[in-house]
Amino acid sequence: MSTTGTSTTPSTTPLRSPAGAGSETPPDSDGSGPLRSGTRILPRVRRYRAAAASGLVVLAGVLVLWLLLATVLRSSRLVPYPWELVSQIIGDATLLTDNGEVTLTTAAKGLVLGVGAVIPLAVLGLLVRPAESVIMRVAVVIHVVPTVAIAPILVVSLSNDTGRVVITALQVYYPALVGILFGLRQADRSALDVVHVAGGGAWQSLLRVRIASAAPAFVSALQIAVPASVLGSLISEFFGAHRGLGVVLVNAQQSFEINRTWAVAVVVGLVATLGYAVVALAGKLLVPWAAGESTVGTAMAGADDYRQSGHTMAVTAVITAAVLLGGWQSLRSVFGFEAFFTKSPADVWQMMTSGHPMTGAPASAFWSEFGRALGQTLVDAGIGFIVGFVVAVAAAVALDAFPRVRTAVMPLAVILRSVPVAALIPLMVVLFGRGLVGVTIIVTLVTFFPTLVTVLQGLQATPSGAVDVVKVSGGSTWQAILRVKSVYAVPAMVTAAKVAVPGALAGATLAEWLSTGNGLGYMLTLAATNADYSLLWTAGILLAAVALILSGVLGVIDRILMRRLGAR
Repeated sequence: MSTTGTSTTPSTTPLRSPAGAGSETPPDSDGSGPLRSGTRILPRVRRYRAAAASGLVVLAGVLVLWLLLATVLRSSRLVPYPWELVSQIIGDATLLTDNGEVTLTTAAKGLVLGVGAVIPLAVLGLLVRPAESVIMRVAVVIHVVPTVAIAPILVVSLSNDTGRVVITALQVYYPALVGILFGLRQADRSALDVVHVAGGGAWQSLLRVRIASAAPAFVSALQIAVPASVLGSLISEFFGAHRGLGVVLVNAQQSFEINRTWAVAVVVGLVATLGYAVVALAGKLLVPWAAGESTVGTAMAGADDYRQSGHTMAVTAVITAAVLLGGWQSLRSVFGFEAFFTKSPADVWQMMTSGHPMTGAPASAFWSEFGRALGQTLVDAGIGFIVGFVVAVAAAVALDAFPRVRTAVMPLAVILRSVPVAALIPLMVVLFGRGLVGVTIIVTLVTFFPTLVTVLQGLQATPSGAVDVVKVSGGSTWQAILRVKSVYAVPAMVTAAKVAVPGALAGATLAEWLSTGNGLGYMLTLAATNADYSLLWTAGILLAAVALILSGVLGVIDRILMRRLGAR
């Protein structure tokens, strides 16, 4: 089946002149001669030139802003001039290359592990629909556990290299899982009906229709996963590694080597951008329909008509609890994790009901401290999520309206997503302070890029026929976006929110860990520093439970919106 729409093949019969003289039209005018080739090539050249011009304008704007910021903050020397940064990168070339190899190796292994694990899970969730609820709930719980809580345990319990690969995979798998599931549901319903009428079942629909239809979303998921893997590898090296760019970054910060800190951050961003570009190029070459609009179909991207009964929802909830508790307990009973580092469900229950087993503090003291910290984290994450989501959706709409600008801006967005937040914290503190504004900026940086990519892909998945109706009626590009594309992209926006909400919680705890000194992030950091693993596990599990509740709320909103829009 073609996924690029129906096209009309030119007739091979020679065209006749209006007078009926019998002479054929010149070769250049029948669609196959040099004139036709020229008319194809020239617009493409113009597009490339326009994209290059837009890129130069954006680059010039970034350089001007950079110079202005470096000049204003010259006394603190927090931002080097561009030539100082280039000089630092050249001088540290050997250091960056040797350690970069370690970081990229871990990133590649984590990317393969994370994406490789979620593909069969996504297929299982599609074919066995009740299983999707279990898979997604378990994924949310694992994803939202703060890195500062889980990383030391993984590094200690597993070998150093294995632990870092697992940490990297944990940064990758959730957005990849959500994106792939979203793509598998994008299949055109009429094509699925054809398979069904022909006697094909769910498996045949998957092989013949859904995999091809999922290609755009799969490319988008990889574009999110590649920068996430590089950043995850870097973060994993913060916890006891001996080599890697993360080690260089930490040492540079501790030695107040600002230029080297920025050099590492920029190199990491450029490497992630290169990976993003490779994925985009591979998508255009291997699945060319992933780069354009959908030309068939009436269903909204990612919309689904599956509904769970009350009985099924109850059963999946019980199965989810059993999988989570069983997997948790197996860390000690099956995989042999040390009891000192890995607390069991019984240990956490004791902490919540009887008090701290080491200090003897009552349970009420824990709940009071946890309640205050959780309230602060929810405020930080909530405001950061709203700001990041609104800015990302607005940016996606603007970039969809101006493709030339999109070509120039997206690499900058990748760099911004891949620059370690730890490298930006000193600058954030100077510019915005340690309060709510600084935290909001950090959370926005964490949630912006996945939301931008997902929503942009949803806008581009709008059937071209629906857009053509608006344009033929005299509507502008903006009217097409507001009246048609934005409606078709609603499922993509909900999918983006499902990724961004856990991301906002993780971003808030990260900001509290590195900057503010309050909230759950700081509470977990103190627990890790003091080797208080009872507090670390209990607070981390409760935070995961909050994320699971928020994910359930998003699921309800998803169903309501789809019902209102007629997609279900």
